[in-house]
Amino acid sequence: MNKWEYLTVDWGEIRKIGSRITGEDFIDANVDAGLNSLGQEGWELVCVYVDGYTMHRSNKGEEMLSSSRYVKYTFKRPSIGSSR
Repeated sequence: MNKWEYLTVDWGEIRKIGSRITGEDFIDANVDAGLNSLGQEGWELVCVYVDGYTMHRSNKGEEMLSSSRYVKYTFKRPSIGSSR
C-alpha cells in the first residue's frame, strides 16, 4: 500500500519559493517557478482551495471576495520507504 506525505502552503509561500529561483519579487512568474520547484522535489498538486475571504466595499455595497493570501495549495508525494 502506498503511504503519502502531504504539504499545504499558501500562495505567498509559493511565491517566496519562486522568488528565490527568479531573483525577482511580486511577479506572477514566481508562482510558476515555485510550483515547478515543488514538482521537481516530487510534490504533486492535488488541491487548490480558498481558506478565507475579505470584505470589499464599493459603491454597490459590501461584498465578500477571495484574496490570493487565502489561496492554499495541497501537495502529496510518496513517503520515503513506501511501496510503489
